[in-house]
Amino acid sequence: MNLQENIANFREPVYVRVQRNTETYKATADYVQRRLAELVSEYRNTKNDQQTLRLIRDDIDRALRRYHQYCIEENIGAHYIDPKIDGSGIFEHMVPNSTVRDMLIHGVITPGQACNMPTCKLSREKDDLLREKGWASRTPDIYNFWVRYNNCFNTEGFSTYDGTEIKTGTWNLDKHFEYFKHLTI
Repeated sequence: MNLQENIANFREPVYVRVQRNTETYKATADYVQRRLAELVSEYRNTKNDQQTLRLIRDDIDRALRRYHQYCIEENIGAHYIDPKIDGSGIFEHMVPNSTVRDMLIHGVITPGQACNMPTCKLSREKDDLLREKGWASRTPDIYNFWVRYNNCFNTEGFSTYDGTEIKTGTWNLDKHFEYFKHLTI
């Protein structure tokens, strides 16, 4: 058969609509974490090919963002919530996604940790302050991730998505991962 005949015989598939639930979030986490591990392995095994390395980094970024959108933003909203949020707020990676990607590539964090690095729903004003002060896509302290916000605005009253108020001066990545271990599958 030629292309025209193949297209004439093609019937578009009808996919089953998936309802979100605990199993779909787990399936997404399993798939993305497995895919991230494969991409990291491919990255480490690619030598002297800068374009392929760039493409793999792009794939890692896309996988992380898809997980963050589906399993975090569209599920719990964000790990942390700004008490002054207006409307739906701005979904923000508290540690820039490119930093998360690079830590994953270099074995500093696991795929599960990369998927569940801290995110926050911020008010537009606070998001603008991060940009104005030069912290939009970088951080002064990855482990003590609240330092980035504390350099720009008052973080008093911030809470977890489930309403637990936190003291940002004592909340670091270890505490974050311990609190959200139910999300880090």
